[in-house]
Amino acid sequence: MGEVLQFRSSASLEELTGRKARTLAELLDMIHTCTESSIFYHTFSAFLKMREVRLPYNSDFASWVYVSLNEKALAEQMMAVDFFEYNTVETLRKRLTGIIESYRSFRPAAFEKKADEPFYLHDVQRFVYLTDKFAYDLKSFRELLPTISLYSLYYHFIESRLETKLQYDDFSVWIEESLALHELAKSIRGIDIHVYTLEGLRERMLGLIDEYLEKDKTVRGVMS
Repeated sequence: MGEVLQFRSSASLEELTGRKARTLAELLDMIHTCTESSIFYHTFSAFLKMREVRLPYNSDFASWVYVSLNEKALAEQMMAVDFFEYNTVETLRKRLTGIIESYRSFRPAAFEKKADEPFYLHDVQRFVYLTDKFAYDLKSFRELLPTISLYSLYYHFIESRLETKLQYDDFSVWIEESLALHELAKSIRGIDIHVYTLEGLRERMLGLIDEYLEKDKTVRGVMS
């Protein structure tokens, strides 16, 4: 038997920092100098179902650029950033600032505009804790997946990447390394988080596991 998976979860304490931006220049400086946890809050945290997500923009930064500055082209460039290509906040920070800096040469007048509403910078303190749920094999994992909280699902599929510097989510790593189910792990890694809510993500994972189990059952039946 491989390593047992003990589900974890996280809680966040959100707070206003007192910093705000009314122009792109101020936003650029803010992103350059704010804490990593602020970057995390305004980008990755938008995937939490409990938070309002202003679709189709996948970050608070992109939403503000579009809604308050009416700079749709820049907002779309920021929206096109795939957060899951980055396993550190610093590389994501550099990507976002690079987009804004490039936009200055394309449309310098945008940096003279003042927003209708300022961008208020938040920060967040995160607390990770162990739960009382354990998975020993694929069957027990499948049974527990519908019961874990959205916070636990969010932690293992999204937040843990930033903690461990991994390019993959906890679930697929465990399924591959502890259960040696490479095909299933690859399928789970292929899920596009941008098109799902967290509940949708849960359902998609359950569907992939059920498909795998049904396929495995069929193969075993043919071989017996």
